[in-house]
Amino acid sequence: MRADLNLSYVELGWVVASFGFARLVADLPATVLMAAFGASALASALGVLATNVWQIAVVRLLIGIASAVAQAMILAWLVGGSSSAARGRVMARSEAFFSVTGLVVPALGGLLAGPFGWRVAFVLGALAAAIGLVAVFGFTQPSGAARAVGLEARPAPDPRAVGPDDRPAATQPAASTKRPGWLELRQGGPILLSAYLATFVVFFSRNGLLNAGLPVLGADQLGFQPFEIGLLFSTINAAAIGAVLLGGRWGDRFGRFRMLAPAVALLLASQLLMFLIHDPLTYIVIGLLQGLAAFVNPLPASLLGDALPVRLRARGIAVYRAVCDLALLTAPAVLGLTLQLGGFPLAEFVTAAATLAVLIAIVVLGRSAQTTVPGR
Repeated sequence: MRADLNLSYVELGWVVASFGFARLVADLPATVLMAAFGASALASALGVLATNVWQIAVVRLLIGIASAVAQAMILAWLVGGSSSAARGRVMARSEAFFSVTGLVVPALGGLLAGPFGWRVAFVLGALAAAIGLVAVFGFTQPSGAARAVGLEARPAPDPRAVGPDDRPAATQPAASTKRPGWLELRQGGPILLSAYLATFVVFFSRNGLLNAGLPVLGADQLGFQPFEIGLLFSTINAAAIGAVLLGGRWGDRFGRFRMLAPAVALLLASQLLMFLIHDPLTYIVIGLLQGLAAFVNPLPASLLGDALPVRLRARGIAVYRAVCDLALLTAPAVLGLTLQLGGFPLAEFVTAAATLAVLIAIVVLGRSAQTTVPGR
């Protein structure tokens, strides 16, 4: 896209950021999941016909709005519909499914980019959204999401897996009703704040250094072809599946909050490894190791259920998605600016510095946390 439209890295960064900007504005839990998939499919189809950068930006705005609605609703189902004992594994399986699609799409996109160019990305997006629409129509129950966020009566909890979030609303602390509106989220304390900080750095790293910076490095400095980069990312996603499933399982077993700081430290280590890339071989080896950093991915979202009672999860998820979108908005813009000013090393440094700052904050918050919920 950059070469075809003669864009600078800064302009390319803002084009990618338009997607995150749309989601930041519109990202609230919604009940129109099928409409969101339909809108995404339509917008992706329009992207195939785009002839300039502004049309592409508008298309990504539309896709971003649809994605906001869809992902917030799906997250509400997953967090609210899982018990406290298995929430980490539930979130890990959702991340693993996301990575399974990543096994095929990058390699397929890279293969088709040769004869069809960058427009093939929008073709694949339209197909994926259409498949999602059909899946929602055929396999979901309309009342599931409402129950997950406490708007309908919940079934009796499994006595083998009852946690603080599974108790009837009447047993929640009475003090919680004295905090009106969004201020009630303060009940989440250090756990919730840590989850939001980790969420930002995970999406900032994934959408910036990994998904945008690593392909730029391979294509512009090491001469890799699109199909080769797509194949590498398919393999990275294969490694990420195992790391994600392990992260969810270990979080449930040892405590999701306890595992958060080590998981963010692993993410930081993977970022620092990128400073060692200097030829095609190190690019491939270190690129493959990036999949291990996906260990952290299921932990922040699963902590929402640990930190908040069911009636507050809709608001907690709205803030979670806003944090994701803030990272999606800033990561490509920051990456484009740093690439323009100092090349890939500066982009690496900024991402690693942000991760280090979040890691320090999580460690400090962990020492001050006084809680007994399962995620501790």
